[in-house]
Amino acid sequence: MEIKIGRSAHGCIRCEKSFEHEESLLSLVRIEEGTLVREDYCGACRERADQSGAYSVWTVEYYDPKVAEQEPPEVFSPLRQLFYEAVSSEDRLELAKAFLAAQLLRRQKVFRMVKESDEADGQAKTLLYSDRIGNRLIEVIDPNFTYAELETARGLLLERLRALEAPPESKEDSGDSRDTAITREGTATNDGSAT
Repeated sequence: MEIKIGRSAHGCIRCEKSFEHEESLLSLVRIEEGTLVREDYCGACRERADQSGAYSVWTVEYYDPKVAEQEPPEVFSPLRQLFYEAVSSEDRLELAKAFLAAQLLRRQKVFRMVKESDEADGQAKTLLYSDRIGNRLIEVIDPNFTYAELETARGLLLERLRALEAPPESKEDSGDSRDTAITREGTATNDGSAT
């Protein structure tokens, strides 16, 4: 017998309703005439699905690539998401967070430095980065941040990253054993390795 299980269908086998992106489905496989046949059921029909005689039964989330492609790339990276949230602000702390996030993204080779220029009055620097994933140019302003501003921004950025990266069930419990520290050189884990 050839074992080959295809991807989920685009609609429920029972009511023929089209599945929505990230909808929870019930999938099962039966053996019919020596081959595996997959059946997918929507949430409303899952209780009425005949599971007797099924070779395997599992739940899965439906993934619609057309919907996923429409989401901005920063959705898939918490650090990029935080960068894009902070870079559009005029608040100095938010700009400092964007500056630090851009440095980390550059170190991770997500961003590439294109140009660095000083303002005419010498009060600020403008850094131009190319986002390799989003294929766009981004300006980051460095208005000569103080060490205290950068240190405060580092703490806020770290706190926000931990909240975004924590699994949903443990967001309230921040006792994650994988301590992460953002340093001037990049991100370092508690085992001493840098990323």
